[in-house]
Amino acid sequence: SSLTGFGYALVATPFLVLLFPPQLVVPVVLISWVPLATLVAREAKGKMQPRRIGRWVLGGVFGVPLGGYGLARVDEGVMLAAIGGITLIAALTLWLKPSRPLQKEGLAAAAVGFVSGVMGGATGMSGPPVILFGLNQGWDHRELRANLIGYFVIIHSLALVFLGEFGILNWETLLLGVAALPGLMLGYAGGMYLKEKVSQRHFRSLAFALVCIGGLLALVKNG
Repeated sequence: SSLTGFGYALVATPFLVLLFPPQLVVPVVLISWVPLATLVAREAKGKMQPRRIGRWVLGGVFGVPLGGYGLARVDEGVMLAAIGGITLIAALTLWLKPSRPLQKEGLAAAAVGFVSGVMGGATGMSGPPVILFGLNQGWDHRELRANLIGYFVIIHSLALVFLGEFGILNWETLLLGVAALPGLMLGYAGGMYLKEKVSQRHFRSLAFALVCIGGLLALVKNG
């Protein structure tokens, strides 16, 4: 996550739901991500673009409560199958076809933020829509990384608020989130070391790989 600006929830959530119910996994992933988010946000703030982040957030604030409601009410299998399938289709389509950047990205960015918010509230994996959008638009990978970090800080904090309202946050999730911190800090150090060594082309390949892994793991869990 410190290397690309995303990836922790995208990989951790599908793995953890193989062992624990989503109602436990999602808040644990979001809680444990907060300290990491604080560190990477301080480092990346100079390259953040508030206007682009704001467009995502504008849509995301409406999507998060719907996703949180889905986590509390909708069947786990249906939710994972839909998210996994949509994620894989979008990633493979963008990988196989040339990027077609939108000239006017404002409304599209807000719509993408809405979908991301729904996914974030329901699964903790808010990344795929905004990652694929930024890649399609051809944003510089350093700016995309910074924008993703800024967006995730806001949208995941909002998701935790709504999960608390739906009764999903408790002392068990808080303690499990804290228990994950040592491993996260080790990963943060490694990511920061590698950050400047990753080119635009390698960043794009790594982004697609992580998105596809997240989608596949969601489908495997559902299967």
